Amino acid sequence: MNTYGPYSPFRVANGFVYTAGQIGAVKGKADANVKVQVRQALDNLKSVLHEAGTDMGSVVKTTVYITDMKHYADMNEVYAEVFGAVDNAPARSCVAVAELPRVADVKLLVEVEAVALLRENT
Repeated sequence: MNTYGPYSPFRVANGFVYTAGQIGAVKGKADANVKVQVRQALDNLKSVLHEAGTDMGSVVKTTVYITDMKHYADMNEVYAEVFGAVDNAPARSCVAVAELPRVADVKLLVEVEAVALLRENT
């Protein structure tokens, strides 16, 4: 079990990596700005995928959870910086949720989870 609860940051099954949702915080600290949180969530996702043996270019599907659709354009701008340069950008769902946890009294605004192909060892 990790320090946040009874779940794994990722699981590998049948050639895919399934990640837990990655939040826009690091080491218990978060910025209140949605763009900063999206960037951090995607950096956290990149780290989890690397640990699992794959990368952002292998992501086939993401789900983005945001606390307010007014953040959609800002989220999309940062998301495009990361995945816009990737050939065959992943499929994506974006869902507004009522609430995400707080980190150090900062409301989390975004969480991103992904499914990625596991890179073959060559």
